[in-house]
Amino acid sequence: MQEHGMKAERRKSRLLTVLLAFLWPGAGHLYTGEYTRGLLLAAGILLDGGTIVRLADADGAKHLLLIVYLGLALPVFYFISVYDALQSLDRQAEMQPGLKLRDGILIMVAGILLMLLLMLRQPTTLFTWFDDAASYAVGPVLGLLAVGLVLRQRVAEVFRLGSFTAALFIAAAGGLLLWDEIHSSNVFALMRYWWPALFICLGGELVAYSLLQRRTRKQLRLDFIGSMAAVVIAGFGFLVTQYADLPFRWIDQYVDLNGAQDYGEEKGFHYQKEVLIVPMEEKTTAIQIYNVNGKVTLQSGNNDVISIDTEVWVDVDDQAEADKMAEKAKIEASSSGEKITLQAKSSSYGDNGTRKPRINITVTVPRLPNVQVEEMAEAEIDLESDDPVAQENSTPDPSSTNSSNSSNNVEQASATTLSSTTPTPEQSPEQVEEQQRNKQPMRQLSVLVHTDNGPIKVKNLDAPGGVELSSDTGEILAEGINGSIQAKANNGTITLRHITGDASITLLNGAVTAASITGDVFAEATNGALKMTSISGNIEADTKNGKVNINEASGSVKAATLNGGIELASSVVGGDWDVDSSVGEIKLTVPRYGSYTVYGSVTFGAIMTDLPLEVSKKTVRGTVGDGQYRLQINANNSIAIQYAGAEQ
Repeated sequence: MQEHGMKAERRKSRLLTVLLAFLWPGAGHLYTGEYTRGLLLAAGILLDGGTIVRLADADGAKHLLLIVYLGLALPVFYFISVYDALQSLDRQAEMQPGLKLRDGILIMVAGILLMLLLMLRQPTTLFTWFDDAASYAVGPVLGLLAVGLVLRQRVAEVFRLGSFTAALFIAAAGGLLLWDEIHSSNVFALMRYWWPALFICLGGELVAYSLLQRRTRKQLRLDFIGSMAAVVIAGFGFLVTQYADLPFRWIDQYVDLNGAQDYGEEKGFHYQKEVLIVPMEEKTTAIQIYNVNGKVTLQSGNNDVISIDTEVWVDVDDQAEADKMAEKAKIEASSSGEKITLQAKSSSYGDNGTRKPRINITVTVPRLPNVQVEEMAEAEIDLESDDPVAQENSTPDPSSTNSSNSSNNVEQASATTLSSTTPTPEQSPEQVEEQQRNKQPMRQLSVLVHTDNGPIKVKNLDAPGGVELSSDTGEILAEGINGSIQAKANNGTITLRHITGDASITLLNGAVTAASITGDVFAEATNGALKMTSISGNIEADTKNGKVNINEASGSVKAATLNGGIELASSVVGGDWDVDSSVGEIKLTVPRYGSYTVYGSVTFGAIMTDLPLEVSKKTVRGTVGDGQYRLQINANNSIAIQYAGAEQ
């Protein structure tokens, strides 16, 4: 009868075993009779998935690295389930070991942890403890994994090459992550320099094996699983923690190796060139400025011509060579029809013959007739301050400022029109008509400035035809501009202040600041934060990695970020709002009296509001006033909506 039972056990279907193990980890083991492993696998994947959901629900951005590691563990559970379930079929011929006390305790602990995950609710002391523990959990968990790799090597029948190296690398990663969490530092970034130590450790293992080979007589095998685990853990840790420093910055220098320029710095020998004067005719409607290496400052003045102040820096030790390079450095001015072009020219020097001297240019152009631009102080407002009180005191209210400016402009324009069209006692109607025929239309001046390596500063400029600024590497600052503006940069910051017109901003790496813009604002960044204050027109802000902060928006708003929070505060709602954040919180501050309808949804996290809105599970709905405008909010993390003036 016992032999018949053995044959019955061997008739377990391999196909059904694999299918059950794949459908749910542990089910294949339960089918083959290995109940302990089956229950532990089933509880393990439930704990893994439940912890991911709870961490994402608490604060997905804060616990992103732990969520990634737990997500990587899910396919590991499935692999072990399928592979070991098949092995269990071969173990059926052997005597099945009985259940041990340890196995029962582990299964009970798993059940207790699952109950705690299901019982967690905000706000409780238990939830706070869980959130704090999760913040510090990555380091200790990686340390335990490293200890497991070492113990695995000790009981192995072969010498697994790479086990100790993988354990050391995982332990180092866990230690650095724990240190950064405790001290709010970024020591883990040093992994980019330390990773070649892998080969040093592997070489040390080979030396140890060669010395101990005669005593141990173990065969040499590569620990592929341990090595891959170390690479994956360290790699994903670096990608998540150092994400802001990764994109594109290091690629630019390899785009054109043959024609790459070497840029001189602002040191060495300094030369001040004679002021260059370029006549500006009545037909001139475009000014273009190009500089390879150096700063470009553009401003308007009371002169009737274009004046160019030039300084040259040559960073060499030999003064004779510096004098020669400075002599060849100059500004070439050319005029073709209605366009004036100013271009910095210089010869190359250095060991490779590719180094360019630094040429700083200050260009002053005449003011256009009948156009008044308010002179901007050098540091009128501090846009980099994170103090909301300082911002409120330094930045004028958009409605009052715009209305006062508009009324002043209207009064000035009306006065000008009346003085030009209303006949005086000394003028006859025929004389007034003749005066109008002879009146010249205002020049629509447009400006283009480009630098390969160097900042651009444009200040107090009349350019009704528009301003276009671009820099491959360098900051862009424009303030007091009468006209629309486009600003593009690869690396650096872009700051626009007091612009009368629309603004378009495109940036790869850096930060964007826009304040007191009377027109529409379009801003996009690949890697950088967007900050906007007192925008009278519509706003469209999009960044892949960075925070979006908008304060006082009079028109419609469309704000989106893949990785970062969004804060939008305005005393008025003058258009539809569409706010979307994939990883990060969304905080809205809205007026108490208005006309808007709120539609919001959140995937993880909570919804908090002091408005009379209906909050149901993961959605928020409601109407304030007549509901003229639509406020659409989409977030993966939490959403907070409050009235303006409410306590934070």
